[in-house]
Amino acid sequence: MKNKILSLTLLAAFLFSFGIRTKAEGISVDAGLTPAQDRIIVRLQYRNMLNRMGDNNMVMHMMPVVVVYGLSSDVTVMLRNVYRAVGTNETMMEMDNRWMDPFLMGKVKLYRHNTRVYSLGVAGFAGTTFPVLNSSVSKTYNPVIGVNASFRPGLWSFDLNNAYEWVNYNTEASRSAARQLQINLAVSRNILLPGIENWVLAPLQEFSFARNNPASGESSSFGFISPGFQLVSPHVKFETLYQIPVNSSKTALDYGGRLIVGLRFMF
Repeated sequence: MKNKILSLTLLAAFLFSFGIRTKAEGISVDAGLTPAQDRIIVRLQYRNMLNRMGDNNMVMHMMPVVVVYGLSSDVTVMLRNVYRAVGTNETMMEMDNRWMDPFLMGKVKLYRHNTRVYSLGVAGFAGTTFPVLNSSVSKTYNPVIGVNASFRPGLWSFDLNNAYEWVNYNTEASRSAARQLQINLAVSRNILLPGIENWVLAPLQEFSFARNNPASGESSSFGFISPGFQLVSPHVKFETLYQIPVNSSKTALDYGGRLIVGLRFMF
């Protein structure tokens, strides 16, 4: 246990100098479950994101890193970070390649029921970004609260993630630039691979919805329909997802397709 805590501390100290904040997260499987005590999960991703403003395109490459640690069977802490690289920027938006501000979150088990037929888990979470790096405004945070649920009947998996975020909350002004509601539903089914011991293929379909309520201006909403799959072993998980945008309200910024490729390592 001491070695795991030391490893986590060193890794967190390194990662805490970076950051992440993306919308419509993607790959929300296991949302309502908490890892076992002393379990460490490291998640690496690459995201290719296309946005449009009028006739102009903006392509971003996002590389998140997530470290999860089970303080107990009921409490989980998570540190999330990302490096953002702007591949193409034909818009008037000024965006540099840089590490974003870090996001720290805690998740607490609210309910867990296991039977021979199914398992059900519900967890609440709260977290925020911290303006310790290149934040555009000092004393500006992005607090978020939410509830996750995971249902496992047989080989099927259903995961629901609900989050409410205060975007760019300024502590001096005691107000946020916008508030956003996010809902993600992931459905998958495990397929045992013949001749390959301890490996499972899980086709995945995810549905995402987000609604922005800015302090000034009109509210807007958007969503994604996202097919993908996971290849899972006891210690490694490969995942990929393609998010197809559904822009339900017209705004200056339109979201394009997003490709997500990732690896999870479980220790």
